[in-house]
Amino acid sequence: MKKEEVEIVKQMIQQFIDDVERGKAVEEAGWKEKEKDVEYALKRFGLYEEGPQGIRVSLQGPLPEDILKTEEGDIFLDMRQAIQISEHILRIAENPPLQTAMEISGFAYMLKASEFPVLSHRLFNEGFTDIGEWHTAVSNAVYLLTSLTAKKVWGIKDMEEVLKQLDHTSLPIPEKKNEEDAERVKRVLKWNKVLEILELDVCKALGFLWYVDFLISSGKIRYPESRILIQKKAWELLEKKIGKTIQEIRRTVIENVDKVEKETLEQGFAIASWHEILRLPW
Repeated sequence: MKKEEVEIVKQMIQQFIDDVERGKAVEEAGWKEKEKDVEYALKRFGLYEEGPQGIRVSLQGPLPEDILKTEEGDIFLDMRQAIQISEHILRIAENPPLQTAMEISGFAYMLKASEFPVLSHRLFNEGFTDIGEWHTAVSNAVYLLTSLTAKKVWGIKDMEEVLKQLDHTSLPIPEKKNEEDAERVKRVLKWNKVLEILELDVCKALGFLWYVDFLISSGKIRYPESRILIQKKAWELLEKKIGKTIQEIRRTVIENVDKVEKETLEQGFAIASWHEILRLPW
């Protein structure tokens, strides 16, 4: 391929990236009026797309090696993967049973991401000897905590049956040998009390966004531009589903977690850093 053709394709890719960064929808990004040399270069690379708005670099098909070697090509490849993940999220959001599974799985992923910072004396009261033992027990308790939440908040009796619908799940496989540890963790956290306070919309928002975060991680999305593309789509879908703005959702989560902290106080102190446990990923 000629160097001039590579430069033309790089410029078209950069235009697409810039448009997305400026907030344009994927469908609206990267278009320009038809020019003979641009059309020729895109066709030579098998990256030609034409529409009512003109022409742009195609989002389909393999990227030639000459393009992959460039920074623009690498970012574009990453953004293509991000677009696929966004489309996957949209398909899930259009299917209520799938979205419920997504939310529950994401809630588990959130719990796994937390180290559950709690008051040390509560650990000792339940027989934990050190913080290392606590962290191991918490990891083993994620399944129990999530299943109790699914039953109380979502009204799901058989969590495993619901989660079978997902292609991916962040939920750990239950291990019977850890049931005793899980029960101790539940008591330390006053989890039954927490579940009386947590609101469905808050759990749906937390679970949905954390599952999206899981897809970003498992999809090995590397560039900020690509992550933002997915996150923006996720927030748009969540706003429609819950019927609140991003600001309202954030405020609702903070207020609900504040209530959890207030109503689980022990001797005037918070038993755990709840805003580090029940939190939005971004």
